[in-house]
Amino acid sequence: MSEYTKWKGPEPRPYYEKYKKLEVKNDCGGWFECYELPGDITAICEPQHLQEVNVFIIKGKDRALMLDTGMGICNIEPLVRELWPGELTIVNCHRHFDHTGNNWRFPEVLVADEPHALKQAETGCPHEPLANQADEDMFLFGYPEGFVPEEYCVRPFNAKPVEDGHVFDLGEREVELIYTPGHLEDHLMLFDRKEKILFSGDMIYLGAIYVQFSSDIMGRSDIGQYIDSLNKVEAKFPEISAVYTSHNDFIMPPDCIGVIRDALTAVKDGTAKGEPLRDEKYGYYEDPVTMKQYQFDGFSIVYKE
Repeated sequence: MSEYTKWKGPEPRPYYEKYKKLEVKNDCGGWFECYELPGDITAICEPQHLQEVNVFIIKGKDRALMLDTGMGICNIEPLVRELWPGELTIVNCHRHFDHTGNNWRFPEVLVADEPHALKQAETGCPHEPLANQADEDMFLFGYPEGFVPEEYCVRPFNAKPVEDGHVFDLGEREVELIYTPGHLEDHLMLFDRKEKILFSGDMIYLGAIYVQFSSDIMGRSDIGQYIDSLNKVEAKFPEISAVYTSHNDFIMPPDCIGVIRDALTAVKDGTAKGEPLRDEKYGYYEDPVTMKQYQFDGFSIVYKE
């Protein structure tokens, strides 16, 4: 459990040792790290920020599909072109800043056909609700070169809506998109039909899982929809071989879906005991006083009734 709860410290997370690290030129002075994962998938991570967000490039014979663009603290576009110089489609798992920060650098990004996601693509997200993400204590080794914390925001970008059930043909590889509201209204996942891999976005991972959002800026969570979405995914894709997650360790076993669903159910039913949220940085654009954090083995749930 400690490898998921540790934040400050010079040593890398132990789980990175499980994967093949790639040597790349366009890593923005070491801000980005790249790993080759099973199933011909490349992961780009940003381990120097508290969010520890992961971006995935799913490669087919003719084209590739990229899930998210990262925080936007450093320019990810040259690195992406280095890793995949061919035809590329980009899709967001949801509209939060740590997944959409570099969207504006690309010609088009696919998003859920949901009004809040489309509106935020037009307007971007201003600095104010993201200011705490630019605090220096959110960074392991201080600010990267060229980053201006007072200017951190998500810029508007060109969004195209994509429907639930859409199938991307990458050439000898098909990836299906599935709507999974709960963390936010516009959340979606991807299922790689060839390798039987589920890309879970922010719905499944080891770390702090957020079900507390209730604002126009950060969106709205729904714990009942969250549970329903996990049930939907299990029923639709019973053959899942692995879950690739958008934060912390890249890969989790399929049974993690049920583990997190059961934990959410215990929170919803009141059988789990939570504690007041102690660290305001986890409150985002909400009132931390109204939230509780529920601890489980290797992860927690931040929830507001």
